[in-house]
Amino acid sequence: MNLLLSNDDGFDSPGLNILAKRLAEKHTVYIIAPSSNRSAVSHHITMKESNTITKLSDNIYSCTGYPVDCIFAGLESSLLGVKIDGTVSGINKGANMGTDIVYSGTCAVARQGVLSGVPSIAVSLDPVDWNTVEKEGFKFDALADFTAKNIEKLLGLARTTPPRAFVNINALSIEKYKGVKFADEPCIRAYNDKVAVIHDKDDKYHTEFIMGHNQTLVVSTTDYGCCREGYIAVSLVYADPVFAQTTELVDYKDFSV
Repeated sequence: MNLLLSNDDGFDSPGLNILAKRLAEKHTVYIIAPSSNRSAVSHHITMKESNTITKLSDNIYSCTGYPVDCIFAGLESSLLGVKIDGTVSGINKGANMGTDIVYSGTCAVARQGVLSGVPSIAVSLDPVDWNTVEKEGFKFDALADFTAKNIEKLLGLARTTPPRAFVNINALSIEKYKGVKFADEPCIRAYNDKVAVIHDKDDKYHTEFIMGHNQTLVVSTTDYGCCREGYIAVSLVYADPVFAQTTELVDYKDFSV
């Protein structure tokens, strides 16, 4: 298969390059990834400015834009000159599950992939705890091996007809997993983040982001719960908006026009 890889950590991220090496053993791999870290940019796409794409080596490019700019350039232009059979995002340094999906540039790559008609997956690694990561680094190998060995099956789960959906994969940063579990529901995150607005002078202010303590309940049926129990969590995430049902909650006769 011809596989297009990207991420939001940047083209030089070890997670991306380890996964690319594994996939390249059996497939043709192309990489278009951000030239710098673009974490938490969600589905940002550049429309009124241009981006610079630099060919770094055969089949590998960096882009000054955002993750979706990268995948869009690969799928919706003649740059690569081949038909892409699947897009793969990651491996991300940090989880992208539950509420994270709203903010995730990693998931945005896979979302845009299926919106462009190509089966797509997002792959993310959740630290057991951040202190361990600072001491030992991320352990990408086991998740990279799983993804490479099962890439056809994983891409086969994606849906490219409405309602379109991408495959989201999360696992702990460990050397061996108990197995695979399909998450029944997304976890709910409470980030507890704040923003400080600081007065500089006159009518000028600036903001400083203050990261809070992330609180997430361990529920075995969620993606987070599956990971914390030592499994690789696989879930199918809608790319197209899905409306909540309101017919039982609202009497439309009550509205005035």
